[in-house]
Amino acid sequence: MAIFRHTFTMKRAALLSALLLLAGCSSNTQDVPSPESKIGSVSQPTPTCSTQEFTGGSDWIKGQLKAFGESEPDKAYSYASESFKQANSLEDFASIIVSQYTMLLDLKTYQIVSCDKDGELYTFKVQITDNQ
Repeated sequence: MAIFRHTFTMKRAALLSALLLLAGCSSNTQDVPSPESKIGSVSQPTPTCSTQEFTGGSDWIKGQLKAFGESEPDKAYSYASESFKQANSLEDFASIIVSQYTMLLDLKTYQIVSCDKDGELYTFKVQITDNQ
């Protein structure tokens, strides 16, 4: 089991966005996984994140993990911030995932554990187990 931290900034409390492990924030209206997703559980927000912030960030993370699991690089890339996309093409993004984060492509389970807020900066702790 690996534990990863994901950090991103927030433009507005109601609109959270994150690129798991790689980038900052962006707005996106992608669908989130259904209740039968691979998520084991979601912990309650820490005192530094509101329930709305925790839920919004968790939905974003779950959406991107779902895209990885469904082998949809375009959809996973759509969660990246505009600044990340300007600096990295879809091909660059895919190369980063394949070379450094292959476990994201074959997840067995994941759990969004916590959210810590420092001003406009949010850090989500995610525990993952892959199938390998």
